[in-house]
Amino acid sequence: MSAASKFLIGLLAGAVGLPLCLAVLFVGLDVVGRLKAPPFANRLSFDEKLRVLRADPPQQLDVLFAGSSTTLHGLDGELLRSELDIDGEVLNLGVQDLRVNQIKFLVEVFVGQFPSVEHVVMVSTLLDYKNCGSVDTRFFKPDDVLGYISGNMPELYYYFRYLDLEGTLKRARQISHLRNTIHDLESVSFDEHGSLLLDVPRDGVIDRVWDGDPITLDPPCYPALRALAEELRDQDIAFTFVIAPMRPGYLAGRDPHGTLLAQHREKVQTALAGTGATVIDAHAALEMPEDAFFDAYHLKRDRVEKLTRYVGEQMITSTAQPKGNRPARPLTSAVSQAADHTR
Repeated sequence: MSAASKFLIGLLAGAVGLPLCLAVLFVGLDVVGRLKAPPFANRLSFDEKLRVLRADPPQQLDVLFAGSSTTLHGLDGELLRSELDIDGEVLNLGVQDLRVNQIKFLVEVFVGQFPSVEHVVMVSTLLDYKNCGSVDTRFFKPDDVLGYISGNMPELYYYFRYLDLEGTLKRARQISHLRNTIHDLESVSFDEHGSLLLDVPRDGVIDRVWDGDPITLDPPCYPALRALAEELRDQDIAFTFVIAPMRPGYLAGRDPHGTLLAQHREKVQTALAGTGATVIDAHAALEMPEDAFFDAYHLKRDRVEKLTRYVGEQMITSTAQPKGNRPARPLTSAVSQAADHTR
């Protein structure tokens, strides 16, 4: 056999052997529960949620929670479902570290995928309004994500399409733990509705996360919020927007005079005026104490019930038809009353 033939055979064996070895690795890790989801967005909370949706997709999704980590960590889906007497399913699609324009994109994609959605609920904190003009709005590829959760293609296809061998091996040591803990900031231990209710000890939170980021209210964020509300109104989907409780110590350090929070309230009121959205200022109304939080923005799991009940009560109070079909109207006085309460 010539040297050229040997070279070609070796090249062919390598071309076939490497993918085969990777496939065996992926299957083996999956069998022992150590294979992380394909990195569609390189956000573990999003990628792992897609893995859950692929295994158990909603059949009749009525209410979608969509937002950043304050939505993900801040609402008890089963409790709100009971409060509002919802017949269909509730899904929490909160994703860590999203901005308002990215949340709008997320809602557009998944409302299109689940046309039965009648109500979108967004719990929002000040961090959502940072860098909307510079972050990539389309933080994942919709065709790939929707194709993945549909289950029409083998899962291995997406592991090769989004090949991340280093990340796969690194997470193999952690993912089983993260899927089963409520005491780690990187946890992906979702409940049956997709919420991630945590109780992380103070020594598990670094000072930078405890102190929170500086508050930056980026102007493009508010038109994105209004555009989201208008799109939902045009589709006859109710929209409830919640100003999340924030840790008092965080605001004392980042906004000691309350100026930025006051500006934010005003900008939200302007952005959502006339859209029919229900606005709930839970931060002012609930006055959550320092020990209710596990970091700058997020409530401990035993305090989420209080927020969820309040949101449910306000949704019922604002309209007798919390699932939709509400006439467009000016904002209720909930925001202005709550703001007055804090002065």
